[in-house]
Amino acid sequence: MSGCSRIAVALVHYPVLNPQGERATTAITAMDIHDFARTAAFYNVSPVYFVHPAAAMQSLFYDVQSHWLSGKAGVRNPARREMMRHLKMVDSLDVVLEDGPYQVWYTSANPPVSSCVKPESLMDIAGNHLIVFGTGSGLDLSGLPDANGWLSALQGVGSIRHLSVRAALSIYLDRLYRSDLEA
Repeated sequence: MSGCSRIAVALVHYPVLNPQGERATTAITAMDIHDFARTAAFYNVSPVYFVHPAAAMQSLFYDVQSHWLSGKAGVRNPARREMMRHLKMVDSLDVVLEDGPYQVWYTSANPPVSSCVKPESLMDIAGNHLIVFGTGSGLDLSGLPDANGWLSALQGVGSIRHLSVRAALSIYLDRLYRSDLEA
């Protein structure tokens, strides 16, 4: 890694947009928890924040996490237990920013700005970076803190512009770490 000291990621479930462009809240899924943990561990990215204000969704998150951290499942699969240690549940992105002096980078299939940073260029910017992913139809910027910038949108060859957030995480992290992996 060139100049970067730390990469963390956040998966925001609120505030996000619904397909009509209105503010919405999405549900946390066990699949997101597992896939974000595994992908982040694969690239040695930590911590992984899950952002949701609802107590019921936070409870689901903690149930899944504790199943691996303190249950028999973690004994049977120590690697999964280790991955789950790096997950944090928070009420808002503001709480994440209290956790460390992060430079915040938003992601979107359609960034609202013309100037974006390529994921691989982030490695040349010194500091602690937080890459923020939104669920639903993307982040609702009116309810989020200011960002240092946007990462370039992922470009595919098909007509669909909406990847699963789990796929987007994998592609962004692969591009971010590609030069280190090829060295």
